[in-house]
Amino acid sequence: MSTTNAIAAVIHDQLGQVLTKAFKPGGENPFKINTKPNDGLLKQLQEPGDAAPRVSLGFALDIGSSALAALLDILPASGPLGALPKLDGLQLLDKLRGVLQSPLGLLERQRDLIANLISAHNPKALGDALSDLFKRILEDVPGPDSQNSVIKLHAFIGNDVGTTLPLATVMDAFKQAGQELAGIPESIEQALLNYFFKGDGYQTLDGEGVVSPVQLADLGKAVAGAVEAGSAVAGVQSFKGLFSKTNADRYLRDTIRVIVESAYDAGRGLTDRGGKPGVYSVVTAKLQNQPKFVSWFRGFSSMAESVAMRAVEVGTQGVSEFQTNPLIAAAAGTFAGTVARKLAQDSFLVLVREELHV
Repeated sequence: MSTTNAIAAVIHDQLGQVLTKAFKPGGENPFKINTKPNDGLLKQLQEPGDAAPRVSLGFALDIGSSALAALLDILPASGPLGALPKLDGLQLLDKLRGVLQSPLGLLERQRDLIANLISAHNPKALGDALSDLFKRILEDVPGPDSQNSVIKLHAFIGNDVGTTLPLATVMDAFKQAGQELAGIPESIEQALLNYFFKGDGYQTLDGEGVVSPVQLADLGKAVAGAVEAGSAVAGVQSFKGLFSKTNADRYLRDTIRVIVESAYDAGRGLTDRGGKPGVYSVVTAKLQNQPKFVSWFRGFSSMAESVAMRAVEVGTQGVSEFQTNPLIAAAAGTFAGTVARKLAQDSFLVLVREELHV
């Protein structure tokens, strides 16, 4: 049984429940922006200058502290006690459900699939478990276009826990909230294509470019260097330098961010689609001081992101298995941070939109 996969699954499950609540009509967003009477957010935004907002904030995103603590109590001990009989995935989920008062959300709906993910003891078993998660997504999305995009996303992402769990969690949250899934896979597919193949990468809602660290020009230079050197060893070293551990971490974090941001924006109608302006365009079109809006939009989301990422790091810092799998830890932290970022942006847009009466 994989301790790291179990921890990652619980973190994603808890965040998925938060997203499900936020996606439901009149949903509950944990990021709160409070202003004083007669000093609303819109009034402050329209003021000249670039002063900081006069607000108080609340952010009740408890990333599974109780669920994670319960999980760590249930998991078999490592070290000298590791030889004791271990729980399988289904036993683990049953025990976890028994000690938690709240339902398990993703872990409940896709119980057998997550159990197989946790129990996978070799690369083939893990690959089969992740492929089954993609099959479930394929069953949920309507129409051939969305289904084709899911198939392509499976080819893009591969059988990787760090990227498959975020995709499955976001899609499941929309599904459980009763939201339309059509168009979301297509948006994710296009976003990933932009990230890998466009010079300016994937453009986030606030205009930031998420760009692949290795562009085609870099690959061309590596090939040219290998040919010029006339050595197969030199060629291997050239490509080894490009695809280093640092870049693997970067690709993982970027891919997760692109998946979550594009899915969230498409599902919540934040971006323009099919000639219809999204919430972001509707709001910014009515503002006089757009640079301040963008600055605050980024500031609120960055603040939420930092809180969520720290919560994951603190919650897992004592787990040796998590520390020895830095990519899984990076994936969980990035997913939590990006979810928090989008929740903060959504809350900010909702408040400004209400004050604009649009």
